[in-house]
Amino acid sequence: KLPEYERAFFRFVQTAVNRLIRAKNPVLSKINTEPSSEIHTSRNTTDSGEVVENKPILTSLEIAIDFKDVVAGKLVAVAETINQAAEDGVATIVPQVAAYMERVIDAFGTEVRLNGAPFDHAAVRKLVEANEIEFDANGDPDLEPWIFTDPGLQRVTTLDELIRQLPPRTPEEVQAWDDMIERKRREFNDKRRRRALS
Repeated sequence: KLPEYERAFFRFVQTAVNRLIRAKNPVLSKINTEPSSEIHTSRNTTDSGEVVENKPILTSLEIAIDFKDVVAGKLVAVAETINQAAEDGVATIVPQVAAYMERVIDAFGTEVRLNGAPFDHAAVRKLVEANEIEFDANGDPDLEPWIFTDPGLQRVTTLDELIRQLPPRTPEEVQAWDDMIERKRREFNDKRRRRALS
């Protein structure tokens, strides 16, 4: 028995599972992570002063790997175990992220209900229209960090992922999107000017 090899293998499995968890979900892949000895409660404050708290998300995954498989070079079994642990990790983390987002969406009043309407490009525009958009120095919209949940908290996804699942936009839909983005750009610039003057 060589403890240093076991420790190295444990670190390998831990790294592999963490990276796979992020790779398996479009939202988790966009969340930056940093090791920390202490994780604090996060707080978001609305314009009205309401504070939405989120305690750290605790995940605990049992990973049972027969070290004899490793020694014997049976890496398929090891890979399957690592993959299953990552699947379990996503299933543990995503509902907690979704529940937190649901509380923030409720507090900030940014929920958009489609009321049975199909999820199409018009629905995406409605979602974007209901929220403030930041624009970069070139005037391009910053939609990268946008995250969406469905009512049953069955999934959490990004705007890019939602749009990728739809058929290509028609010329009319492209024009409607461009018009909406231009309107939001003017709103953003007007607010920025007002802040600069005050």
